[in-house]
Amino acid sequence: MNTAAAVLAVDDNATIRKAISMRLGAKGFEVVTAQDGLEALKLIGQKRFDLVLLDLQMPEMRGDEVLRRVRQQYSATELPVIILAASSDKADINRSLELGANDYIIKPGDLPILVARIRTQLALKDTVAKLREHSALMRKVFSLEAAGVNGYADDTEILLDDIDGVQSIPFDLLHDNMPMTCFTLTSDGNIINTNRFGAQFLGYSADEIVKRPLLDLYVADDRGLAQENLAGAVDMPGAVQRWDIRHIKKNGDVIWMRNTARAVRYGRSLIILVTCEDIDDAYKLSEILSLQSLHDELTGLANRKALEQRLNQVIESAQTEKTKHSLAVIDLDEFMLINDACGHEGGDELLRQIAKLLKSLVRTRDTIARIGADEFGVLMEDCPTETAREAAEDLRRAIESHAFIWKGRRFKVSASLGTVTIDESCDTTGSVLSMADTACYAAKDSGRNRVHTYQPDDAPIAARHGERRWAARISQALAEDRFELNLQPIRSLIADGEDHYELLLRMRDEMGEIVMPGEFLPAAERYNLADRLDRWVIARAFEWLRQRPPGTTQLCCINLSGQSIGNDGVLEFIFDQFDSGAAAPHEVCFEITETAAIADLVSATRFMQQLKERGCRFSLDDFGSGFSSLAYLKQLPVDFLKIDGAFVRDMANDSIDCAMVRSINEIGHVMGKRTIAEFVEDNRTLDMLRAVGVDFVQGYEIGRPVPLDQFEVHF
Repeated sequence: MNTAAAVLAVDDNATIRKAISMRLGAKGFEVVTAQDGLEALKLIGQKRFDLVLLDLQMPEMRGDEVLRRVRQQYSATELPVIILAASSDKADINRSLELGANDYIIKPGDLPILVARIRTQLALKDTVAKLREHSALMRKVFSLEAAGVNGYADDTEILLDDIDGVQSIPFDLLHDNMPMTCFTLTSDGNIINTNRFGAQFLGYSADEIVKRPLLDLYVADDRGLAQENLAGAVDMPGAVQRWDIRHIKKNGDVIWMRNTARAVRYGRSLIILVTCEDIDDAYKLSEILSLQSLHDELTGLANRKALEQRLNQVIESAQTEKTKHSLAVIDLDEFMLINDACGHEGGDELLRQIAKLLKSLVRTRDTIARIGADEFGVLMEDCPTETAREAAEDLRRAIESHAFIWKGRRFKVSASLGTVTIDESCDTTGSVLSMADTACYAAKDSGRNRVHTYQPDDAPIAARHGERRWAARISQALAEDRFELNLQPIRSLIADGEDHYELLLRMRDEMGEIVMPGEFLPAAERYNLADRLDRWVIARAFEWLRQRPPGTTQLCCINLSGQSIGNDGVLEFIFDQFDSGAAAPHEVCFEITETAAIADLVSATRFMQQLKERGCRFSLDDFGSGFSSLAYLKQLPVDFLKIDGAFVRDMANDSIDCAMVRSINEIGHVMGKRTIAEFVEDNRTLDMLRAVGVDFVQGYEIGRPVPLDQFEVHF
């Protein structure tokens, strides 16, 4: 193409729009962006675009509604649309294809693949556009008198004076090499003509196909669908019929293709024009995603979604037929210790072995699933309480007896199990899973490596219910904006260091009293509320940074939970905050715990690196508390090491703690990182830290946390 192709990128995320604009711009495309569907439709009405990249999940108007409106004005070859969405749900993919999307790419995707697919769609669009520019050609293509039912006249040529200086192009060259399968049919569906590319694609010569019914080229079970759409084309000449269907090649291979048909009148005759586009890759992707959506890739077991689907059916059976079933939740004890000692490769192998062991022990009719990182669920149908408890004990003993050997080392394995009876009193899958999960954690709290059966009135269950009540209180406090932030200073002990501060979260209870994070954060982590709290903290912190007094540029440390590390949604949320101008990245340091960082090292490292590229810094909290701290430290792009306060607090009275602080400090300096000692509560400890050479200190001896509105007084 002589001019740059114009691409419209539609996404409500400013960071993604910028990335697409920069990356495609560097490849020679003219990129225009829109932040929502309404703006996109307005731009399409004002400017000619060659292709649209369209997100699905957007405020005001979803991407599929935008696609539907675009297709009311433009065909798929007039304005190609590629869905570029985060959703891998099969329903979203199928719906997009049904509405007329040309392709579907799952974000973030690879740039070379995106560029290749864009160029494929543009090339197809260009070819079809050239054919449409020459109506005389199109009349000859489908003229029964000029071509006859067996083919076109060999000497048919088209004048294309305006295309790159070419004076004439034989029609057969264009038609036969068009990169899709084209058929001309009689009104009753017999093939009059096909192009060479299409015939060869299906494994035939053109002569082998002509005069055969098109239905012969479909899978037998799908011929009814094809017949219905072809009949629809005949009943409504001029209207476009579009359907996805399985074609069968000459060698027996089955391939998904998108058929588009339109009946036109020629004299007294009615002919049907059909094009067939190869969408097999998209459908195979859809099938893979469907399989993945119900199966765990690592173990081959069903996943949580599949278990929930089956559990819902079992609950309905219990309610209508008065049957009794049981659900067991299995949580491996000390899995993180084995993961630390053996690495993720060893941890994955243990999970695969446990999955294989469980499969060998459960009945064929039972459903076994991996429902968490180191959690499994077993749905035992037609299995009353006592039988389920005995089965759970068998599973526990089998896991305890399992010998896990990794690189010559033997590791002890055990598991805690919680069981719950499913009867007519059960109402939802969520409540049943919650009860089984509560029983499992009660087993852990009671000493691990045991089975606990759910009983609403026993003490361990009551304790777990207490955590659930905390979860409800957290949600209510978020809704009523009853959280607040405090500041605690971090003082520099070195000449070139700058004092900074950490933001600490507090909650006001229903009576207005302060609740410390140690009381509510465990429940927030357990009930997946921690990332919501993180978003609240980030938004409030950035708003405060925008409004703080001029000239106050100290680094602000913001804590992130393990649920936020590696979470793309949280990452985009942070980017959006920066893009809004609320704060400069160099003013922000995100603080994460060592445990959270190594839980998923690859995701954590990627998450941190993307923020560091913006200019943010990172602090690793509680360093030294893990079993493999040094092994992971080299891989984490952190700027500060915060020495675990358990060592700092007693270092003045314990020589071992003092030696640990000194060692961590030296290791940090060797690796080019600054060190922070927390829990500095007296002057003696402060003097020892100066002597050791720690860079920064934090604690009551330095300054207590104060509300944000007292910043000017204390800092």
